[in-house]
Amino acid sequence: MKSERVGYGGVIARFTGKAFVALGFVLGIYGLTEGNDTVMRAGLGLLTAGVLASAYGLYHWATRRGVTTEQERPRRP
Repeated sequence: MKSERVGYGGVIARFTGKAFVALGFVLGIYGLTEGNDTVMRAGLGLLTAGVLASAYGLYHWATRRGVTTEQERPRRP
């Protein structure tokens, strides 16, 4: 069935989003403590990119997986 072939695009996007958010927090805190405006702005950019990538991964998963309330359909773990 086509609905069972989810693909890895959403998984990669969600993982990348988590990594970008973590790195963005680290760079943002470093930029705040050291007073370096450029590093802080880079951290904020990574935070934004991470949130957008995570949102895309969630959207990709929801549209490919078909989030429904029906329980009779088998789901992959």
